[in-house]
Amino acid sequence: MMMFERLGAPGEESSNGFNNAGTGHAGFMEPNYTKEVKNADGSLRTVTTDKVEHVCEQFLSSRQYWEYLTKTGKLPKPDTWIHQTNHIALGVGKDQVEFIKKRYEAMKSHPLFTSMEICLPEEKEKAKQWAPLIVKGRDPNEPICMTKVPHGTDVDYGALTKAKITAFQELGGDLRLHTEVTDVKKNKDGKWVITTKVNGAGSGWAYNKAKFVFVGAGGWALLMLQKAGIPEVNGYMALPVTGDWAICQNPEVVHQHRVKVYAPGAPGAPPMSMPHLDYRTIGGKEVLLFGPFGSMTMKFLRYGSVTDAFRALKPHNLIPTAGALSRNLSLAVMLMKDVFKSAMGKLHDIRHYYPEADPDDWVFIPAGVRAQIIKKDPKTGKGMLQFGTEVVTGENGTICGLLGASPGASTCVSIGPVLDCLEVMASNIRSCS
Repeated sequence: MMMFERLGAPGEESSNGFNNAGTGHAGFMEPNYTKEVKNADGSLRTVTTDKVEHVCEQFLSSRQYWEYLTKTGKLPKPDTWIHQTNHIALGVGKDQVEFIKKRYEAMKSHPLFTSMEICLPEEKEKAKQWAPLIVKGRDPNEPICMTKVPHGTDVDYGALTKAKITAFQELGGDLRLHTEVTDVKKNKDGKWVITTKVNGAGSGWAYNKAKFVFVGAGGWALLMLQKAGIPEVNGYMALPVTGDWAICQNPEVVHQHRVKVYAPGAPGAPPMSMPHLDYRTIGGKEVLLFGPFGSMTMKFLRYGSVTDAFRALKPHNLIPTAGALSRNLSLAVMLMKDVFKSAMGKLHDIRHYYPEADPDDWVFIPAGVRAQIIKKDPKTGKGMLQFGTEVVTGENGTICGLLGASPGASTCVSIGPVLDCLEVMASNIRSCS
């Protein structure tokens, strides 16, 4: 098996610890996985849990797979890439407090969430114990409500990715760094011809044949599948979104907040805008991340090209793209507000969750690029923006690619088409031996 990586090391793009949230997407605290259902008269009735149950089950499958890799010696000690961290869902203000209460009532009886606890607005001391930075300095008349799940995790996906690729090499896999895939074409004999270009010293072109191709190229997966010419990718486009993280590395502050806190976004805000004050361990260093502060880009990767989005536009995806953009103006408005937000404006956002945040403790760094899926809505035929991941597989199962963004790294073990394609790949390998 061969793996091509255009950068000088694996796990430096979407998997890098500073380019993703690292929450594990278990559903314990992410408000966007639970929705309030309205009655016919428009009044709010209850909170649905179907999606949060599904996401949590997927993440638990990933944890089981990682446990298997650890026990068989293919991954290093877990404390180098995964850590126990309390997961807290926070509601600030009357409306959010009521939502957190309804969310708790809807989830607490499900076997996956029986360990969930609630901290009501009047339980001031409990709130201080759970998340002191959230409480300290806050107006005592401002109600807050929290739920906590004690067996949440923080995952350093950059470290996990590097460990998996090390295992791949130890099993005989061939990793080619500084090597960019420039073309994917199907040969007359049914095999795929992968054209690669080596960047830097010893630059040159090569042609590689394969019976099975998996395209895990982040936002560039769309461009690669388009080059492969498979009809299954027709109609797909991507909306690239980037932004900034606010990062605190002051150990005195970090040690007071070894928890992950998510809160609902503003009314009508898209899922990616859910703010969080996130305890992380990245490369062995403990930090706090706050964000995301969104921004627009034409790149499909952080280290991509400003022409990426233009190259991906094709006649077959123009109408779905126009339709999806017109139906998601709230996202464009949110991004534009963040683009022009001042440093003091961003500090004000941090202080909504951490009232005594000191500007000297925080720096802003670029986040990774999320290429969100645009495709035709199967029900209406109109363009839609899809938050999440999707596998596009060629008709004969010899090529597939992972499109979209978050929570791909957390749930990819459970994505059925990937498993199906791996079975095809395994049968191809057996037939060659």
